[in-house]
Amino acid sequence: MQGHEFFAEQETDAGPLEGLRVLEATAYGPGPLCGQVLCDLGAESIKIDLPGSGDPARHIPPFVSAEPAQRIEASVWHLTFNRGKRCITLDIRQPRGQDIFRDLVRRSDVLIESFTPGTMDAWGLGYAALGALQPGLIYVSISAFGQYGPWRERKGFDPMAQAMSGLMHVTGEAGGGPLRSGNATIDHMAAWHGAMGVMAALHHRDATGEGQWLDVGLTDVALYCSDINIMGAAGAGYHMRRLGNAVDAAAPFDSYPSADGRHLFVNAAIDAHWARLCTLMQRDDLLPLDYAERLQRRDEINALVGAWVGSQPLEATLAQLDQAGITCGPVLEFDDILQHPHFRERGSITTMTDAEFGELTTYAPGPKLSRSPARIRASAPRLGADNDAVYGSLGLGDREQQALREDRII
Repeated sequence: MQGHEFFAEQETDAGPLEGLRVLEATAYGPGPLCGQVLCDLGAESIKIDLPGSGDPARHIPPFVSAEPAQRIEASVWHLTFNRGKRCITLDIRQPRGQDIFRDLVRRSDVLIESFTPGTMDAWGLGYAALGALQPGLIYVSISAFGQYGPWRERKGFDPMAQAMSGLMHVTGEAGGGPLRSGNATIDHMAAWHGAMGVMAALHHRDATGEGQWLDVGLTDVALYCSDINIMGAAGAGYHMRRLGNAVDAAAPFDSYPSADGRHLFVNAAIDAHWARLCTLMQRDDLLPLDYAERLQRRDEINALVGAWVGSQPLEATLAQLDQAGITCGPVLEFDDILQHPHFRERGSITTMTDAEFGELTTYAPGPKLSRSPARIRASAPRLGADNDAVYGSLGLGDREQQALREDRII
């Protein structure tokens, strides 16, 4: 199937969440990423940044511009996580800022906040207060350890969730120490869980008119993707070991270096795939080894396959495995990904145009919807770019906005 055959002839430019109004009191990773998912699906999000400094992520390298004056707008973190949003500056720690925030909530369907639990309540902006103000409000709180429990007030980021969920414990080389995922995987997963919760809450609101509070804890999300390990430890006496890229439940299953210094991941654990691989390796003597026998000889099997993969360039091996219908894939660097024909045809890698920095390359929304596709609708906003429009819509004139700026409220 070609891409043009997947998408409907009546494809609309509006996303499936068109008309949904989101307000973000977020910073760093999972909160802004949750808003990004909703924006990619067509929602309008107004992100609140502190006057002057903005989201701390704006100050983290790398930057797409070396000009110091552009740094607050040029961080790749900001440009990636906040695409498609509007931005206003507002200090919600101050009483007047809190009043303005409440006015914004009255006009919003969804609020996303990522402060330490208890912070919003201390400012009079918790769910109890804002839910009474806007009964249909879907209030999303994203934190390290959730809104209740003994550790609720502890601060934490993605690595703490990876560490405490067992993910680091099972990741790493055999005999080595625990390792975290190279990317902030749990930040992204927390964002997706938040967005998924918003959509479920919208469905509930459509049926009942009721809004609700969503509590997304990074550690909960990390446990949700811990595979079989919870039940395995509790009910089967199973404890996954660190085995690098191999596993203790399948063989051959590993990443193998090729003759040209690249790496190829091969999973030929299914008996039918193993038989085809034996034919390719000209090792018919290994054909009788069934799944259970290969597990018992896992190290030996992986070494044999590794020697075969290492005997020729990666592309030659990849072509043979593809022809035989054996699951495999090259280990790609990001420069490779930028040029890969599959990602390019699917639009997995895309561009957005920034008024200041030109064409920027980034990842596209993941889900492909045939009638109302997700898409990047704009680059990330400049700090306070939408102050005039948003505050004007609240009835704040130029003189009042100037006074708010002088008091560093906006």
